[in-house]
Amino acid sequence: MKTCTTKRIPGSTALHAREMAGLLALLLILSACGFMGEKRAGIQTPLPPLKRIAILPMDRVSTRPASERPTCTLNDVIISSQAISPQTAREVTSLLFHEFRGDPRFVLVPEGTCMGFLNAMLATDIKASQLKLIRSFGRQLGVDAVLYGKLYRFRDRIGSPYSAKRPASVALSLHLIRVSDGAVLWSYTFDETQHSLTENLFQFRLYRKQGMRWLTAKELTRYALDQAAKDLKKRLSPE
Repeated sequence: MKTCTTKRIPGSTALHAREMAGLLALLLILSACGFMGEKRAGIQTPLPPLKRIAILPMDRVSTRPASERPTCTLNDVIISSQAISPQTAREVTSLLFHEFRGDPRFVLVPEGTCMGFLNAMLATDIKASQLKLIRSFGRQLGVDAVLYGKLYRFRDRIGSPYSAKRPASVALSLHLIRVSDGAVLWSYTFDETQHSLTENLFQFRLYRKQGMRWLTAKELTRYALDQAAKDLKKRLSPE
């Protein structure tokens, strides 16, 4: 029976050790950096005092089925968007609400309430802008700010957690809008297609939290919303 043997090249052990040390150093640096697909813009640190914040159900991009187009967010970030079903938007809304449930600073607005106001508002002002609608809704709810979110892409993986033919891909944005003047106080944009760690070392933070596996679109979305909620709560004044 044949056995496989390898020759040790002089100095190879030291070279391998140096390479591994360099990789570990890079991973330590990346662990302190933000996830590559996360972008925060227009953030004030800390945020101005806000006693009550309304959280609206997730909006969804209007795109024809099986098509893809670039879409601009409220904070001028270009995202590649795809058609989103109403059911998917509801599932992501549930994940969003879960992040803030139980915190007295946040008011979770049911979809029915939101749609009722929207229909009543458009009946009197059919040309009302998106920002005007959000501010009007905030005044009606008696809150200081409104957290408005939009889902642009929600494409699930094809395959298993350890062998994916196509990885999950998710894009969403969240914007905190002050009711009094319409100022965008805080924004969070997540636009990511999962890659293997060897393809993209910037995803080290994701793998450190979720494990070395291929995520579903729901798991990738949950990760994004968890990071966003932590960042927003950290910047708000204490209760």
